[in-house]
Amino acid sequence: MHLLSRIGAGFLCVAVACSGSEKEALDSAPPTPQGSLDAESGSADGTCTMDTRSGRFVVDQTVDYAYADGKVSDAVLPTDVLTEVIVSGDCRILRRENPFCDPPCGGDETCDLGGSCVPYPSAIDVGTVSIRGLSSVVSMEPVEPGKNYSDTSLDNPPWTPGDPLSLSTSSTDRSDFEMHGYAPDTLEGAPAVWSIAPSTALELDWTPPSADIDTEVVVVLRIDLHGTTPSQLECVFPDTGRGVVTAETIDALIDAGLTGFPTGEMRRRTADHTDLANGTCVEFLARSVHVPERVEIEGYTPCRTDAECPPGQECNEALERCE
Repeated sequence: MHLLSRIGAGFLCVAVACSGSEKEALDSAPPTPQGSLDAESGSADGTCTMDTRSGRFVVDQTVDYAYADGKVSDAVLPTDVLTEVIVSGDCRILRRENPFCDPPCGGDETCDLGGSCVPYPSAIDVGTVSIRGLSSVVSMEPVEPGKNYSDTSLDNPPWTPGDPLSLSTSSTDRSDFEMHGYAPDTLEGAPAVWSIAPSTALELDWTPPSADIDTEVVVVLRIDLHGTTPSQLECVFPDTGRGVVTAETIDALIDAGLTGFPTGEMRRRTADHTDLANGTCVEFLARSVHVPERVEIEGYTPCRTDAECPPGQECNEALERCE
């Protein structure tokens, strides 16, 4: 079910795009159904859409550590609304746009996707943010600058798989909201090296979850780190232990550009969101993260120096690729 969120009139603004850093775009998939918690705990209803996401809270488990963090803004950031280029199977290619405004926008403005200057989203204080269901209760206060919420002292793993989670706010100047999720199993069994070749599907396997909950696995691949309008591949797979990135999607990603050192990531997750009174949305993600040791692309060599390039090629240091 959608969870209660009533933000005061002073928080109203026009939503023009999604807020958050480039890292937040890794989970830009449309809302997807999740398994149900019990009636008392609520339910997990998937992510926000890109064009409404103004905030996000996460609990991430990695190989080496676990942490919680988040942030909420009063609007969405135009460049976080990615353009869907192609959809194939469970995957799609998303392109980041580079809007242009003439004359340039002022210091407290940003250029929207239509070429108009709009107010730059401002971070807001949503009071104390508490996360329950972990090995210990997390209670976070906003930290300046930026009103960021963070806790890096979590146990690893920070939960018992299958346990229900909840996130709630406590603010003195606006109504609170609450979101829910599940503690996912640790994501294991994924390949350490992802080998990509043109016109060839990429098959990814992992160990299926043991917890009896509805999780999904999000795969993100970036191979154009320094492009003017870089693209990324994103897949949302059912958590069955196997996902296939189609050859059509691989070719579209390669055709979009090759710059820098390719990066990939897999995240087993549950997701919930709450809709705010101003038409934007905040989400809560509980994720177990796997990062491959490296991503290889047939015929392409990333570099920082000439010594890393094959004979006869030199390193384009600006684009970090051998040419």
